Amino acid sequence: MSVTTSEAARRLGVSANEVRRLLAAGDLKAVSVGRMFLVDEASVRTRLRAPKGRGRALAPQIAWAALLEASGERASWLDRSTRSRLRRWLRGHDPDAIAAGCRRRAVRVDLRVLPTYRDAVMSTQGVVVGGMSARDQIDSGIVAVGDVADEMYCSKETLDKLSRDYGLSQSGAANLIVRVPTFDDDQVLTRRMMPRAVVAVDLLESDDVRTRRLGAQILARAVADQDR
Repeated sequence: MSVTTSEAARRLGVSANEVRRLLAAGDLKAVSVGRMFLVDEASVRTRLRAPKGRGRALAPQIAWAALLEASGERASWLDRSTRSRLRRWLRGHDPDAIAAGCRRRAVRVDLRVLPTYRDAVMSTQGVVVGGMSARDQIDSGIVAVGDVADEMYCSKETLDKLSRDYGLSQSGAANLIVRVPTFDDDQVLTRRMMPRAVVAVDLLESDDVRTRRLGAQILARAVADQDR
């Protein structure tokens, strides 16, 4: 569902200009209808539950480096000094703050795909599984309740092709969450499944309280494992 910019401003307790700034920064999502923007209601709820004073978002390349390093991988583009500072940053912040800092790692698009095509979409070359779709590989104790949306990362080019081939749509109840990384590096998308810190942050962005709690637990363990 969507709301007008004025309604989004009212719910968030900010001005309409601030809503427009949040849209431009990617902190809120919207669709254009003629000359009017309709703001995605889920992104308003996400913004409302985000901790106050969460700080400035990390640059996309640093956000991805943080999540890869927290997952036990070495981000190839970091020098030793930056890696050391980033690891200290991870240890000095709780999961919610880390997720908030990494919020600009990708642009999220909620879409509808015909159930017949869901498996084909998720198995397409260039698609990297994330979020609840990666739960079995990250933590076998995560149990999905109800019809959970599939979650994936891919490039804009792959998303455009999927939209053409399978008729992905923004109309109807979303059952596919697509995140398009805002940092272009082979280390991000040349894999089948996102590492656990990325998946944990995906879970922390959920509207479901239990899912967010699981994401926080997974991310806390990932950060703690850096020192072992």
